[in-house]
Amino acid sequence: MSFNQDRIMTRRIGGAGTGPSPLSRSARTPPPPPKGAPANTAAAASTKLREARYESRFEDTDAARPKPQAGAGKASAKAGAKAGAAAPKEDPKLPADVRKTLDQQLALHPKDSAACKTLNALAASPGFQGMKEADQQKLLKYVGGTNVDLSGPARSALSKKLGSDTFKKADAGKQTAQLQKFLTDQPATPKVVAPQKDAFKDTRLPYKLHGPSNVKDIAFESGKADAVKYEVEVDGKKYPVYLPKKADKATTHSIDEVAKGLAALPKSSRALVKEVLVEGKPNPADAHWAKEYNDPNFSSYMTAGADGVINIYPSKPKQSQDYLDGTMIHETGHTLSIKQWGADDSDKRWDGWKAAIKSDGIVPSKYAKAAPSEDFGEALQLYQQVKGTPKEAEVRAMMPERFKIIDALLAEKPKP
Repeated sequence: MSFNQDRIMTRRIGGAGTGPSPLSRSARTPPPPPKGAPANTAAAASTKLREARYESRFEDTDAARPKPQAGAGKASAKAGAKAGAAAPKEDPKLPADVRKTLDQQLALHPKDSAACKTLNALAASPGFQGMKEADQQKLLKYVGGTNVDLSGPARSALSKKLGSDTFKKADAGKQTAQLQKFLTDQPATPKVVAPQKDAFKDTRLPYKLHGPSNVKDIAFESGKADAVKYEVEVDGKKYPVYLPKKADKATTHSIDEVAKGLAALPKSSRALVKEVLVEGKPNPADAHWAKEYNDPNFSSYMTAGADGVINIYPSKPKQSQDYLDGTMIHETGHTLSIKQWGADDSDKRWDGWKAAIKSDGIVPSKYAKAAPSEDFGEALQLYQQVKGTPKEAEVRAMMPERFKIIDALLAEKPKP
């Protein structure tokens, strides 16, 4: 099954699990019941929320990103002014706190006059001055950073918006409406959160491989097959990994690639993993979702459930190590959120996360809008990608409430 490279997104797949052991796992994940069908209470108790990423090439996503500016974030607003980007003159219509944020954002771009020009043009526009102060702050923090995940693409899109006749010829009220729509729609947001090249190279822990040993009739999600079992030891703990004996090396991840992915996981995410099944065939639920979403090219890449079992499916072409590393974090996000708040995001326990989404306003990816559970997976991946880097403060300023919740969750002892 081929994949449309222009569509890089994730899906949430539901199915009933049959047990924690790979030898007793259901060979197929049945599709969810039709909308409106009565729920089966017994089945609902064992239902796992499973999320599947489409096949994608991270390099394509990375190539579209603007390059970060060297030394960004270390200069003052004065340095930005030397680049031809002096802050606009005092304007009584610009609140003091908003002007302060503008100066801080300008200071991040001492050598990028284009970025400063866009920020100054935004602040000077009647439309921006007509926005509520809270939205002015959100918009400046969204487009003013140096991060290439969100701010860079957003600023480029905003620059085009500000330079368009539709905006320049509009009156103040219509300009405000256009900027408000830009802030709400966030058109330049990436389809999925994806790490930059070698994002986890410096944090990947050493690992040891134990095995292999031959195991017969493993019940993979894609069907029973003889398998080769390894144990990947990371930080003193062993994680079972099962690979089919007969697998296409051009489309299926190797044991070393999977081991690197496990070793790259943050400790809190790795603690949620029970085992990994590298599938030799596509996800049998793909046909259901291809019909459900009217997408004949639908193809799963990775799924996970509350049990901590990660399934990785073959892809054409095979995914990069960076994309595998990042997707594993996303998958453990589903395991974590289900353990905390349940598989159904209409559960009251999800209310805090929903409130955080509404308060923050900015989304980590387009797919994050699909459901609160997907928003959590994407937010967790972005959180871990920027944690401890110069970009953490920028992204945290865009998603303060979500990051506070994740901070608290990761500080807790994992639930069994």
